Amino acid sequence: MRMLESAFKGRDVMRNELLTFLDTCEKEQFALLKKLVLQPSFSRYKAGVDAVGRLIAASLQSTGMRLETVPEKELGNQLIFRSPGYRAGEPSVLLVGHMDTVFPRDSTFNYYREDGRTIHGPGVIDMKGGLVVAISAIWALADCGLLKSLPLTFICSSDEEIGSPSSATLVRAEAGLSTIGLGFECGGLGGEIVTGRKGKIGYTLTVRGRAGHAAFAGPDKASAVLELAHKVIALEGLNNPQQNIVVNVGVVEGGIGPNSVAESAMALIDTRFLQQSDALETGEKIARIVAEPVIKGTTAELQATSTRLPMKQSAANRKLFRLIQKEGELLGISCREELRSGVSDANTMAEAGIPVVDGLGPIGDCDHSDREYMVRDSLPVRARLAALTILGGWESFCKPAASGRATDDR
Repeated sequence: MRMLESAFKGRDVMRNELLTFLDTCEKEQFALLKKLVLQPSFSRYKAGVDAVGRLIAASLQSTGMRLETVPEKELGNQLIFRSPGYRAGEPSVLLVGHMDTVFPRDSTFNYYREDGRTIHGPGVIDMKGGLVVAISAIWALADCGLLKSLPLTFICSSDEEIGSPSSATLVRAEAGLSTIGLGFECGGLGGEIVTGRKGKIGYTLTVRGRAGHAAFAGPDKASAVLELAHKVIALEGLNNPQQNIVVNVGVVEGGIGPNSVAESAMALIDTRFLQQSDALETGEKIARIVAEPVIKGTTAELQATSTRLPMKQSAANRKLFRLIQKEGELLGISCREELRSGVSDANTMAEAGIPVVDGLGPIGDCDHSDREYMVRDSLPVRARLAALTILGGWESFCKPAASGRATDDR
């Protein structure tokens, strides 16, 4: 393993150079953010997601980051950027962000608006603002000459909002080759940095009944909609706040008209949990509800559609958080630790057992709605924090010691 000490200047000098550069590029940060937000990139809109990818590639062209493209037929292509200092088989810093949003192409939430201290737009914090934070940090590291020696991998995935069906394998593999992982989902309104996330399993529930004319059905009708209604109530009864178990039936469909007895109906179910044992127990309870019909003549089938394991608040994650917290104190900002209910690609990175934190993106709220907004001043602040975190994380967890071995203590 190569010795890198000569590549780095004094810690304080390098830190100041990074911050000085970032002080000069706020105009470019917000210009890039506007371009990304105004480019629709619904997960199933391949052309739009690929257009976002081209904007990102253009923004990094002068940094020396090498682009590897993983082509996709139906979804947007996955992008991997590697620094000149990256060497296969050597420890590196992994950055992960996603290019897709939840907003369909015909959404009326299709604008970028600055309103004093806030910025509004689709994906402004989830997570095009996070992409700009990561890109800005890379700009600074490149300007200071660090990318020539600092091994860095930046994945821009195309399908996180639909459960990462294609990119999860890529993220998992790269995390296994990295020493720390940094996620750029939005930060909390109180300056929170995510050190743990719940896990998630999604299900599709399909109910079958017997079709008929509503006028002649009688009280014993085998309605799939009625059976589904009973099951929805039973499923919602599995919520357990004391154990941090969440069960949500978020979509229901069924029937062909009000004058027909529904032959089929379906529901999409989302479950969240802190412990894998809770996931197994909840899954067993759901299976029993599905297997036991309330309405005679109906049947039901359950299929798991997506899974993310919990990202535990490990000692290694908290060590990485403390490094970030210290950098935040030097910048004059408060960073708090958060266990977040939502899932992200950070869950997948954490499967590799490396230190992982998430929520390094800008601060805001109301994502996944037409009220989504960013606190404007948080974007340049989080860019500074990200640049210092990458440098400090490399030096603390990855940089070879005099013996030639990495210094992390996972």
